[in-house]
Amino acid sequence: MKQQLEEIERALKTAAKGIPKAKAEERKHFMKAVMPMLGLIVPQQRACIKKGYSFSSLPDREQYPIWDYVWFHARTHEAKMQAGFFVYSRKETDDGADLWALVRGWADAINCWDQSDTLSGVYATLHEAAPKMVFPTLKAWNRDSDPWKRRQSLVSLFYYAQLRRRYPPVSRVLPLVRALLEDEHYYVQKGLGWTMRESFNAYPVPTLEFLAKHAGDIRPAAFSAAIEKLTAEQKATIKALRKERRGR
Repeated sequence: MKQQLEEIERALKTAAKGIPKAKAEERKHFMKAVMPMLGLIVPQQRACIKKGYSFSSLPDREQYPIWDYVWFHARTHEAKMQAGFFVYSRKETDDGADLWALVRGWADAINCWDQSDTLSGVYATLHEAAPKMVFPTLKAWNRDSDPWKRRQSLVSLFYYAQLRRRYPPVSRVLPLVRALLEDEHYYVQKGLGWTMRESFNAYPVPTLEFLAKHAGDIRPAAFSAAIEKLTAEQKATIKALRKERRGR
């Protein structure tokens, strides 16, 4: 697998030729990435995987071990994301079980929100197709010591509600949100706000009731996104409740 990873990293470095180091560092700061970055923007990264590699014509099941190796051994963020883009492109064509077996463990090696969100798109699609297979893991991640897994336990419920043909039951969604209301990790809170917004899109009445009940408990990092889709009148009501309860 090392040869394939080296091939990917060579192609990405070629694509990044001419990108100033300062620009790459700027993108790294924006992503809050801990891995080195070449500075390629997403369309450039997608162009690389669309162009393909020497192994891209192999059947998907033969590519899976390669991309698994890339995800865990990549030396740059962009190389790691090539694996993410590959599985994202297969999330609706795979039968589910094989792809889940591949990507379930990838949550162990998330180190920035870009990687996290790409996996959330895959997990959410697999969860929609096979909730009995995926939900127990999301529920377990909700209590995990790894903040990226806790974030996954929320964002992977919907990702974006408009992409779902079937929503997860609200009776499963809101307890997972409630469990993380006091979580101190910034990106868990950002994921919580995202999930509240998408829950409102799917289930406006129970989600609004939840927001009213917990208006004073929602942390600032989550609050703006949580109420984003509410009407002006609904926002005013929730903000008033929040001000009253936080002022006590």
